[in-house]
Amino acid sequence: MDRDQVRHLIDELEAEVNNGGFDQFFFNKAGDDAAATIEALALVGASRTADIVRRACAKFPRGMPPADRFARQHLLEEVSPDSDAFEQEDEDFLAYEEDLAGLVAGYAHRTVG
Repeated sequence: MDRDQVRHLIDELEAEVNNGGFDQFFFNKAGDDAAATIEALALVGASRTADIVRRACAKFPRGMPPADRFARQHLLEEVSPDSDAFEQEDEDFLAYEEDLAGLVAGYAHRTVG
């Protein structure tokens, strides 16, 4: 995964969760790449944030939301019918225990070349 992909995935995660929580992340296109987003977080060293996303993903059958947006949206209605299934993950994410921008910048600096 190149540094531009890593930056894009993490930026999309932040934008969606900051705007409407994990319900919005999974409902929108960004959720297509949930597994790759976890990988991107791990690559930059954001292990706590990767764990939060893993916990959110684990609420789906088989432990990961479908990459297909429409299949995922359908399941999301079952997983979070009142849009409250991810409250703890939202709260944990929004605590920003890791400096995601700094970690992404450090990763980009290490991968230049």
